[in-house]
Amino acid sequence: MATTTPPPIADMRDAGVRDDELVTLAAGTRRLWRIHATDGAHVLPWHGFRIHGPLLRFDHHPRPRADHPRYGIWYGASSPRGALAEVFQDTRVIDRVHRAPYLSALTPGRPLTLLDLGGFAGGTWPTRLGCNHSLDSGPHSRSQAWARAIHRAHPHLDGIAYRGRFAGELCVALFEQAADAFPTHPVFSLPLSHVGLTRRIDSAAVELGYHVV
Repeated sequence: MATTTPPPIADMRDAGVRDDELVTLAAGTRRLWRIHATDGAHVLPWHGFRIHGPLLRFDHHPRPRADHPRYGIWYGASSPRGALAEVFQDTRVIDRVHRAPYLSALTPGRPLTLLDLGGFAGGTWPTRLGCNHSLDSGPHSRSQAWARAIHRAHPHLDGIAYRGRFAGELCVALFEQAADAFPTHPVFSLPLSHVGLTRRIDSAAVELGYHVV
């Protein structure tokens, strides 16, 4: 029976990570997309790593929830649709105005090496370590515990690749060590209210069954 708690750090290190249990995003080619608020409380820029946590699925911050300056997390998706699906999953309404959200994209300046928890590369790291691929859809308390263990056991990894629950696409949770891969400027950044994004947002909403306001 799969355990819901990660193994001891020493055991996780001994198990290692095989080549087919990694997702590598090449430098300068793969875009990562993010939707970020630019107004209201707790605003982060497009390249900002959140130090407050744990809050979301793969937050590796220590408990209790607080500001942890040594730990930062950045979530992104492999497509605009994936970013929209994840950010607006609770209401299923794409709000183009509230908190002045932007859609931004970056291309990493160096390769990013990510632990594959979504089965993209063909490996089965979660199963081999006594869990399963439900880490990308189960309780946050469970996936956060695994993220903390992964961060401690494998500090050479830039983060985690997982399958977004609502778009079914590649999503990433990047740890603070990936910050040096971020460029100075995004390759794309527009407010969701921009007329140039209307068709893209409307198409994504139809595919996802979301509404747009």
